Amino acid sequence: MRVAAIVTACALVPLLAPTVLVVTASLSPGEVLTFPPQGVTTRWYTEMFTSDAVWTALGNSLFVAGLSVLINVVCGVPAALALPHVGRYARTSFTVLLSLGLSSPTIVTAFAYFDLYGRIGLRGSLTAVAIAVAVTCFPFMLWTVLAAIEDTNPDLGPAAATLGADPVEQFLFVRLPLLAPGIVTGALVVFVLSITDFVVSQVLTTIDNQTLPVFVYSGLRGAISPALGAVSAFFIAVVALAFAVVLRLGRVERFLFRT
Repeated sequence: MRVAAIVTACALVPLLAPTVLVVTASLSPGEVLTFPPQGVTTRWYTEMFTSDAVWTALGNSLFVAGLSVLINVVCGVPAALALPHVGRYARTSFTVLLSLGLSSPTIVTAFAYFDLYGRIGLRGSLTAVAIAVAVTCFPFMLWTVLAAIEDTNPDLGPAAATLGADPVEQFLFVRLPLLAPGIVTGALVVFVLSITDFVVSQVLTTIDNQTLPVFVYSGLRGAISPALGAVSAFFIAVVALAFAVVLRLGRVERFLFRT
C-alpha cells in the first residue's frame, strides 16, 4: 500500500503542478504572469468578474455544452434503446457507426465541419459549433446508456405488464427510472467534455463567439498577464465543479469502466 501511495503521489505531481502554478501566478501584482509571484493581490480576479468578454465567453461555452447535452440526450437515449433489439452483428455495426465522431482525429472532424458549414452557410454559428461538439461526444452518451440497459433486469417489464401496466407505463415507471443513472452520467460526461472542448471550437468559432477555452488561448498570443491566469483558474474551478458533480451523482466508473 505504501508503494502504491508513493507511485500515485508521483503521478499526481505532473498533473497538478501546472494548475497550482497558474493559480499561484494569477495572484501576481505585476503586469506579467510570474512565478513565484512577487506579492499577492486579488486585483485580477476582480477585473475578471467585471469583464464582459469573460462572461460572454463563459456564456458561449455554457450554450455549446447545454445544447450538446440536449442533442445527446434526445438522440442518444432512443439509439441506445433501439440497439439491443437488432441482431448481434447489426448492433456492432451500428454502434461503430454511431461512434465515428470519436474514432476520427478531432482536428480532422473540426475541419470537415468547417468545410461543410462553409458550403451550407452555417460557418460562424454557435449552434453549428454545438452540433459538431455533440457529435464528437455522442459515443459517451451512447455507451453509458447501453451500460445502464445491460444492468437492468429484462424480466421487470413483463412483470409490470402482468400487473396491468401498458407499454407506455412500463417505460415511464419501470425502465426509465432504472436507466436514469446512466442517462445522468452520460449527460454530465458530455457536459464536461463539451464545455472544455478546444479543438472543434477553435476551428469553428469566430472572434465574436469564442468559447472560454478559445478565449484563454487567444490571450497567449501577446504578453501573458495575471489576468489570463485568473481566467484560467476560474475556468478550472468551473470544470472541477462539473466533474465533482459527475463523480458524486453520476457514478461514472460504473458505466465507463466495466469488467
